[in-house]
Amino acid sequence: MNHTAHFAVLTALLFVGVAAFAADADKDKAEKHTITLKSGKVLQDAVLLDRKPNGVTFGYKEGAAFVPFADMPDGAQKYFKYDPDESAKYEKKIEDQKKANRKAAEKQKAKEKKQKAEQDKRNKERRIAQQQQTVRKLELQLEEAKKKLENTDNTVSQDRSALVSTLNNSTRVSIDTPWGVERVKTSNRNGAVRNKLLKEVDTLSAKRDNQAQDVIDLQLKLEAARKTLEKLQGDNQ
Repeated sequence: MNHTAHFAVLTALLFVGVAAFAADADKDKAEKHTITLKSGKVLQDAVLLDRKPNGVTFGYKEGAAFVPFADMPDGAQKYFKYDPDESAKYEKKIEDQKKANRKAAEKQKAKEKKQKAEQDKRNKERRIAQQQQTVRKLELQLEEAKKKLENTDNTVSQDRSALVSTLNNSTRVSIDTPWGVERVKTSNRNGAVRNKLLKEVDTLSAKRDNQAQDVIDLQLKLEAARKTLEKLQGDNQ
């Protein structure tokens, strides 16, 4: 037999073998079984849907289910070509993959946790910096408010002194007012001058009281801001 003829024979035999294997596979998938599992469950009209080294997926009367070879009776194990070594290797491969997945998930979780901690730290540091600016701003506002109060208080004292002078002297006196320095002639009979001074003193006194309240409010705000800053700094340690 020449080489060409020999190759033709081998090709034909291979084709027949493949066709027979395909026919067997189709037959297995088309054939229906009634299988009583070791667990006691009965699969009626079970048809093979998929086979893995560790078990078989069946479609049956009530639905579909994967059945491990370990839960099949001996006859079913033999029929579906159960290989314990092949099954053990396959299950080990699956378990190794699960472990690798868990390890990767834990690593990712740890990475995300670290990133969150770093972001939280940056956020706290930013809040501390903002609170420090708030404290400094309130300190400056309080310092300015105290200066204004001191100036107004001095002006009120000067106007009161001038008012006393109108009651005791008949001379010209200098009066500091919000509108500048005025020299007025005073006498015990000059009621208009006294009334003007009284009005200015009352106006400035009310202004001073408002400024004093502003100082108190700023002191309270500053105290609260400092406590908040201390808490933020304590939480960040």
